[in-house]
Amino acid sequence: MPDLTLDLRFLRYAIVTAEYGSFRRAALVLGVPQSTVSRRVQLLEHRLGARLFERHHGGVRLTAGGEHFLKEAAAMARGVQRAADEIAAARKGEAGSLKIGLFTSISSGFLSELLAEFRVKYPAIKLILDEDTAEANIAGAISGRLDLAFVSGDPRAPNCNSKTFWQERIYVVMSSDHPLADQPTVCWDDIRHEDFIVSAGGPGPEIQDFLIKQLWAIGFRPSIVVHGVGRENLMGLVAKRSGLSLTTESSLGAIYTGVTFRPLAEVSDTVIMSAIWSSSNENPALKRAIELCVRIADDRRRTARSRSNLGSGIINNS
Repeated sequence: MPDLTLDLRFLRYAIVTAEYGSFRRAALVLGVPQSTVSRRVQLLEHRLGARLFERHHGGVRLTAGGEHFLKEAAAMARGVQRAADEIAAARKGEAGSLKIGLFTSISSGFLSELLAEFRVKYPAIKLILDEDTAEANIAGAISGRLDLAFVSGDPRAPNCNSKTFWQERIYVVMSSDHPLADQPTVCWDDIRHEDFIVSAGGPGPEIQDFLIKQLWAIGFRPSIVVHGVGRENLMGLVAKRSGLSLTTESSLGAIYTGVTFRPLAEVSDTVIMSAIWSSSNENPALKRAIELCVRIADDRRRTARSRSNLGSGIINNS
């Protein structure tokens, strides 16, 4: 069996020689002496135990065996180069994959902007999304199943880093023919006697806890039914007047027939959103994602301040 323990330069010299039909022209293209090309091709032939080229006065041409070998070898060399390029890109955080856990809508808002910009900036990185409860997402970040998880509140977990990036206003979701749909906002007193529905997964458990906390605070025990459905089917149940639900403003980017969103009147009814990730996670793509999160959060804060200053100026001038 021939000894094939040689580096890829031997193959490259043979491939370029075949392409140009001459050791001299191959040497010019490769930027090495002609004797180097000739010697390495000869060594390759020796190790293979077969001639790859027929030498003639005007140059060289492939033998039948050489043509078959270099066709396969060229494909292999391209594969090796492609793999090397992918490894280099992954090391720089420009390729690979990024597993993200989420539990809110990506139809609009911060996450929508993040995912859109990330795909444009790093098209070679495969984004893998996993929607689950906040608890499951945090567990995924701890175990390494997820590179990055987005949850509400300010999460704390062993051997993890976290950072708050944005906040969202809370909305009441109701059927479009519900009497409260005519109001611009809704307060807790308006919905104290309503039936509520939530999903078992995603943000459902946190919405349930939030409803209980807020309504108990004003002396009412809410009626809540938990359904094992996703966001779309839950909205379908709301449209059929099976009950009200809550969501955050990122859901407003989606269109659900027969459903109306009304903000809670209390200004304090907002939820902060944070990211959490394992401090030992060395995925370079994770660093790129966090950098982009920071940049988007900073941009959104600057925009909010500009709008606030503009509003103050209008009020002062009126």
